[in-house]
Amino acid sequence: MKKIILIDSIWDIRSPALQYALTAAKGTDTEIAGIFLTSDSTSKTFEDAEATLEAIKQEFAAGGITFSSYVTGPEPGAFIRRIDDLMPASLVLIGEANFTGEMKKGGASIEALKEKLTCPVTTAGNLAGAQAGKKAAKGINWGKFIMYAIGSIFMYGIFYPKIVTLNGSLFMKGTVLGGLAIMAVVIVHAWVWGNTTYILPKIFKLED
Repeated sequence: MKKIILIDSIWDIRSPALQYALTAAKGTDTEIAGIFLTSDSTSKTFEDAEATLEAIKQEFAAGGITFSSYVTGPEPGAFIRRIDDLMPASLVLIGEANFTGEMKKGGASIEALKEKLTCPVTTAGNLAGAQAGKKAAKGINWGKFIMYAIGSIFMYGIFYPKIVTLNGSLFMKGTVLGGLAIMAVVIVHAWVWGNTTYILPKIFKLED
């Protein structure tokens, strides 16, 4: 079974970190191990955190996801021990986690985890940026579309209305030049119209 360690100080089911963990684990043999990183270690804070995690556990269970949860205060030693206990993991995902100056001094920070652990360590913000970059890469290249559209207009609006004249003067002469001209027209038409129809569904949101 794979494991995602999810570290957060808020634990809102609507947050990007939790939603990503849900998506990554749903339908796969993946456990989510949640660490609620609190701002202090008082009993009241821990009780509130445990109640929040219990509600989250029910949300995860509804999606068929195995979820284990732990509450950890801002002491760096306790935090690092908890991480060590949960290893090995496939991914450490950090949401709205508040790493205090004391924790960072004690070696408990995002940078320290990246250096210490062999599995990937990332934040919800980094994942959102990566996904936005992928969506942008898949976007419509309007420059190419305009070029192909102009080519299509030329083919259907100017070239084909003159096809009878061209057949008599070139295409149907039975010459090598006429044969090459026919091949060129077929290739250019297929290239222009094929690329135009490839982009059109993206414009109308018929495909990603």
